[in-house]
Amino acid sequence: CGRRGGVLEETAKQVMAKYPGRRVDTYAVDIRVATAVEEMIERIWATGPLDGLVNNAAGNFISQTKDLSPRAFDAIANIVLHGTFYMTNACGKRWIAEQRKASVLSILTTWVWTGSPFVVPSAMSKAGVAVMTQSLAVEWARHGIRVNAIAPGYIATDINRDYFASDAGQAMIKRIPQRRLGAAEDLTGPLLLLASAAGAHMTGAVVT
Repeated sequence: CGRRGGVLEETAKQVMAKYPGRRVDTYAVDIRVATAVEEMIERIWATGPLDGLVNNAAGNFISQTKDLSPRAFDAIANIVLHGTFYMTNACGKRWIAEQRKASVLSILTTWVWTGSPFVVPSAMSKAGVAVMTQSLAVEWARHGIRVNAIAPGYIATDINRDYFASDAGQAMIKRIPQRRLGAAEDLTGPLLLLASAAGAHMTGAVVT
């Protein structure tokens, strides 16, 4: 699910072409709106309940904190913090009502421990999701619902390629112990572990 229906449809086509016989459903939704989230989850449940949820929605921009307006702060917090909670709770309360075991996995960032200048709304919101992860892991464990998270370091994407090719970006890479950026594929192993029965006794973990 995501805000842009066209992007979702194109991605679904790519995934189904790569994995013939698999079905990918798409849902256009603005997760900043609690009622929209509830309506979407209700539509999903009408075709069959989920067994897992991955919270990967994010928003960010670089700014000196002193220059942020309340609307700018809310633009990030409403996606990263509020939206993640709306999604998690909408699924969680249905799983609990149905006595269904399930897994929640949120994608965070190492900023939840180190902090980071110029991205304070995102860092604060991701830290809030980390605490939600640990709190719900305890609260929902008796229902058979596991709640975990992954906190990646810097991952190479189309968006940041130019920056990491610059002198400043290269200096940042040299401070990474492995001296390289992560790749999207590097998340596959931790995702499979935490979302599957392989991690059946793991909950409340934030894997770096």
